[in-house]
Amino acid sequence: MQTLLLVDDEPNIVEGLASQFEGRYGGDVIVLKSFSGLHALSILQNNKVDVVLSDIRMPDMDGLTLQRETEVLWPHIHFVFLSGFDDFQFIHQASKSPLYHGYLLKMEGDEVVLNKIDQEIAQCAAEARAELEQGEMQRRYARMQGFLQRAALEGFVRGGGSWQQIQHSLPNLEMTLDPTRPVAMVLGKDTAAEATEHLQSLMLADNILAAQFPQLVFESLMPESGTFVWLLQGAAPENPPATNYLYAVFEALQQQLSDTANCPVSVVVGNAGPFENLAEQYSLLNRIYRMVDQSAGRLLIVDENTYADLLLGTGSASIQNQFQFSALLQQLDQLMRTGTADTVCTMMQTTFFDAAEPPQLDSEQQLLLFTLLLNVRREIFAEQLGEEPARDTACFDLFNAYLRSGAATQLEMLHRFTDLCAETCRQREENETHSTQAIIKRINRYIEDNVENYDLSLTALARMTGFNPSYLSRFYRINTGKKLSDQIDEAKLQHAKKLIAQGELVKNVAERTGFASPSAFILFFKRNTGVTPRQYFESENKS
Repeated sequence: MQTLLLVDDEPNIVEGLASQFEGRYGGDVIVLKSFSGLHALSILQNNKVDVVLSDIRMPDMDGLTLQRETEVLWPHIHFVFLSGFDDFQFIHQASKSPLYHGYLLKMEGDEVVLNKIDQEIAQCAAEARAELEQGEMQRRYARMQGFLQRAALEGFVRGGGSWQQIQHSLPNLEMTLDPTRPVAMVLGKDTAAEATEHLQSLMLADNILAAQFPQLVFESLMPESGTFVWLLQGAAPENPPATNYLYAVFEALQQQLSDTANCPVSVVVGNAGPFENLAEQYSLLNRIYRMVDQSAGRLLIVDENTYADLLLGTGSASIQNQFQFSALLQQLDQLMRTGTADTVCTMMQTTFFDAAEPPQLDSEQQLLLFTLLLNVRREIFAEQLGEEPARDTACFDLFNAYLRSGAATQLEMLHRFTDLCAETCRQREENETHSTQAIIKRINRYIEDNVENYDLSLTALARMTGFNPSYLSRFYRINTGKKLSDQIDEAKLQHAKKLIAQGELVKNVAERTGFASPSAFILFFKRNTGVTPRQYFESENKS
C-alpha cells in the first residue's frame, strides 16, 4: 500500500484532488492532505510517504525547501511539483535533487495530474518489489560473516554479562555500531509458526531497511525464536534517529512485509539510550509488547513513549497534586476500557505495591477511584446489555466494606479494588474485547473526543489502537462500509454545525475543528452542506 501527500496553500485544489484520488484508488492508497509547507514537513517527519504532489510557491515554506528537507528523511520518495507558473528557474533547481520526478502546470488539467501520479504510484510499487530481490545473496553472505558479532550482541541483549566482559573475551570483534553513541532498539514479534519462516522474515526486513533507509546503520538480532531486535543509529553521528521517525520507518517496513511476503510482524519502537543499557531496554520492550498484545492476529505497532509510563508507573509514582492524580485516573480509565486484566494488575502493582514509596491517597481520591470503577462498569455493562444495568452490588459492597472497616489499611483496600478491576476486564473480554463492533466503537469514541485536535488522523488513531495504520484503514472500511477519513470529516462537520449555530466566529470554528485556515474550513463546510457557514447560521437562527 502506497501513501500520497498533497500539498498546496489553496485548499480547494487539495480537497478537489484528494476527492478524485480517493475515488480512483479506493483503499489501496492512503491520501494525506496539507495546506502549507511547514505542516507538510511535520507530516513527513512522522509518516512514510511514497509520492508528494506539491505546489512550489507557498508562504511559509516553498516546495523546493520542502523537497530539500525531505531528502534527509526519505531519500527514495518521489516529488512531483504542481504550479501555476511556467518557471524554468524553479524546474532547474528542483531537478538537481534525486527526489525530483516531474513538474506539472495547474492549467494542464486534472487528467494530466491523475495520470502522472498513477505512474509514480506504480513505479514506487515496482521499486519496492525490486529492492527485495536485488543483492539478497550478497547480503546473506555478509550476515553469515557477522554471525559472531550477532551471537555476542544477542547474548548481551538477553542479559548475558556486561559489554566490557564481551569485548575482553572477543578483542577482535568488529562492530557496525558505535558503542560510545546512543542506540535505539526496535522489538519485532513474528507470529509465523516455523523457525525457518522467522529467519526469512528477518532477512526480508533487513533487505528493506538496507535498501530504503541508507541513512540508518543497524544490526538485526533474533535473541529468541520469533523475536526480532533491531539496534539502530544514524549514519551521521549528529543525526540520531528520533522515535517518531523510527515509528514511521517500521510502520512502512511492517506493511511492506505484510503486503509483499505475507509476513505479519508486530513492532514496539523504543527510544535511543546508552549502549550498555540494551539488556534493560530489551526487557522493557518485551513487557510493553505483552501488555498491548491481544493475540488476535492483528498487526500491532506501538512506541515506548506511549506505554512505558503505564507499565512502569512513572507517571503516577508520586501523587502529591491533583494533576498527577488525574493522570493516574486517565491511565486506569483507558486500561479498564481497552486493556486486559493483566495490564490493569500490572499498572496497580507497579504503582502501589512494588513502589519504594507508594502514593498515599486521601479519602477524596479513594472515593474518585471507586467512582471511576463504578462508571466504567456501568458503561461497559450497558453496552453489553443494551440497557441500563441493575445496581452494581459488587462495587457498592466493596466500598461499603471499606467504609465499615476502620482497621482496613489502604493497601488492603487497593488489593480488593484491583481484583474487582481485573474481574471487570475479564467480564468485558468475554463479551466484547475481540469483537469488531467494540473496536469500531472505541475508534468512533476517540474521534468524537478529539474532534478539536489538529493532529486527528489515521496515524493518531492507529497509535491509539496499536494497529498498523494501513491495516486499520482497511479494517474500518471493511466493517463499516465507510472510510475513516469520512468518519473524521463527519465528526468535524457536526461539531462545526453546533459551534456555528451558537454564533462562534468562522475563524474560531476553523481552529476548533482542526483546519489550517478559515478558507479551508469554509470550502469543507460548503462542500458537505451546500451552504456557507454564514448561511447555515442564518437558517438555524431564524426568528
